Amino acid sequence: MMHSVSDAARALEAQDDILILTHRRPDGDTTGCAGALCRGLRQLGKRAYILPNPEVTARYAPLITPCYPEDGFVPKYIVTTDIADYNLFSDNAEEYKDKIDLIIDHHRSNRLEAPVRVVRADAGGCAEVVFDLLAELGVKLTTDIARCIYIGVSTDTGCFKFSNTVPHTHEVAAACLAAGVDGGEINRALFETKSWPRFQMERIVFDTMEFLRDGKVALATLWRADIVKTGADMDDLDSIASLPRQIAGVEVGVTLTENVDGSCKASVRTTREVDASAICAKCGGGGHLRAAGASFACGVTEARAQLLRAVEEVYRESELA
Repeated sequence: MMHSVSDAARALEAQDDILILTHRRPDGDTTGCAGALCRGLRQLGKRAYILPNPEVTARYAPLITPCYPEDGFVPKYIVTTDIADYNLFSDNAEEYKDKIDLIIDHHRSNRLEAPVRVVRADAGGCAEVVFDLLAELGVKLTTDIARCIYIGVSTDTGCFKFSNTVPHTHEVAAACLAAGVDGGEINRALFETKSWPRFQMERIVFDTMEFLRDGKVALATLWRADIVKTGADMDDLDSIASLPRQIAGVEVGVTLTENVDGSCKASVRTTREVDASAICAKCGGGGHLRAAGASFACGVTEARAQLLRAVEEVYRESELA
């Protein structure tokens, strides 16, 4: 069953000792959502905290680390923000998988179960849903809260250039700017400034990219050896999955990233001709129409074969439709 932000607001009003969860490999949307929601709930006098995320990077840490729990805190109400599947829970959140009370998300492929599920696939970013929820709760949009929201919508829409950007996205961003957020500086830091390791990784991606289906499919592989050699961290690899799709004629951009244990993850970005979530769903993943992902227990070579089979299947299905 699907619920509205009004349902979520009524549920939160009746609760206290709230713990908010973010997803594995946290990005700007999950951390922005959690940071904004936690600050908003505290503004209402609620005891609210964010579960520490062991994978958070320096880029997004300021959004959530000030909200980490005090010693001895015992949560009574569990909220997830921008988490679409159980395999996206951080290692220290495993104990909460069957204790979720409220889901806040915007992935149409969301597989989580909870008494209250607010999943709005029409939102460009989950932070838009949190923005509406905080408004429903009567929370004042302070600069700190607005910064969290703005980072969430900006990063999940690729600085407002991805196809998931909708009118409401700009309305939310405008409200954040009116609240005192320096959007220009945030976007410069997030989208224009590159570290030396990031620059090196981009060069490797373009030098080694494969092209299939007469240039309609581009596949990039981020091998662990290259990541180690360049000294790149998660911040440096953030949004690198968008590079293959930037090439003219490419409809499906696939980026495979080798993990430390030899397993890998895949990020798929597509143009309007192809459904990214349909490709990843065939590999046990999911996401949005134009941006989706999947995780593999196998190595890169086998994952590459699985993904390319999924790409071919989705193309065939679309051609037969």
